[in-house]
Amino acid sequence: MLLTAAALALASGAPAQAAPDDGTAPIRGFLAQYGADGPTQDRLLAEYRAGGVWDSMSSSKQPVSTRSFTGTDGAYTVGTYADGSIAVTRMETPDPTASDRARGIGGCSVSGKVYSNCKIDTWVGVVSMAFRASYNLGTNQVTNAYGPEYTIVGACGASPSLSRPAGNMARLNIATQMCVLPYSTVFWLQLTVSGGSARVSWNDY
Repeated sequence: MLLTAAALALASGAPAQAAPDDGTAPIRGFLAQYGADGPTQDRLLAEYRAGGVWDSMSSSKQPVSTRSFTGTDGAYTVGTYADGSIAVTRMETPDPTASDRARGIGGCSVSGKVYSNCKIDTWVGVVSMAFRASYNLGTNQVTNAYGPEYTIVGACGASPSLSRPAGNMARLNIATQMCVLPYSTVFWLQLTVSGGSARVSWNDY
């Protein structure tokens, strides 16, 4: 899904609750859910509208705090960055309480060290990306990747490309034309399997 520049039309000085229908409510909701207050939301949205890049938009930036938890649908990591931005990643795992049949219908399954059709996600509020992958932690191989999904706020158009650039990687590239300021960029999300573990990375600004 693409949201146009109208989604960021709110003046940066307006309070967070002043315009609930301005298109930024989902972004603000995401940021608030993970601890960003109203002034921080306003500042981040103003910066993004001006073509700025949040710290959370690069996995090469180090968060000032992280927390991890496991839900019924996967393992989550939440990072909070120096500028107040948030990044959430999830690696889907099968629900251990579900029946074998339900797990098959849901898609994600695991047998030993082999994970099949499991979703990889990252959210930073204004950008979200995801795809499904099958991978083997025993052989350090990614065997399949499909089903790209994305939301990019402030984009006029986007062209996704999902590939396996190496035997142990799957990567989603999204070539994007931004509207807020007219420039082109590439957002990406990558799964890397190495040393018997799987790691998620994204944009490296």
